[in-house]
Amino acid sequence: MSLPDKSDRQAYKPGQTVPATGIYAVVHDLHRPEHEVVAIRGEEFPPCRICRDEVRFYVANQVPHMMHDFDLAGPGNRALKRRARAANKGTE
Repeated sequence: MSLPDKSDRQAYKPGQTVPATGIYAVVHDLHRPEHEVVAIRGEEFPPCRICRDEVRFYVANQVPHMMHDFDLAGPGNRALKRRARAANKGTE
């Protein structure tokens, strides 16, 4: 079984919302080789300083953010309660 080539991958453009947390391949318009970045679901894909809106992002590996994982951040998680208490500490 062969891996799909880049033409089969979903391309994301600057300004679009990151659909899933993970590692994304970044493909620039001629000035830089492909490289990888981490993007968090809900963030916006940025333009490149050089090739601007010609840069494209492709999912390389979906990896859930720890705060998007039900078992780590779901209801009843003590870490979330501690964080909430710490945030309210200065307002009491």
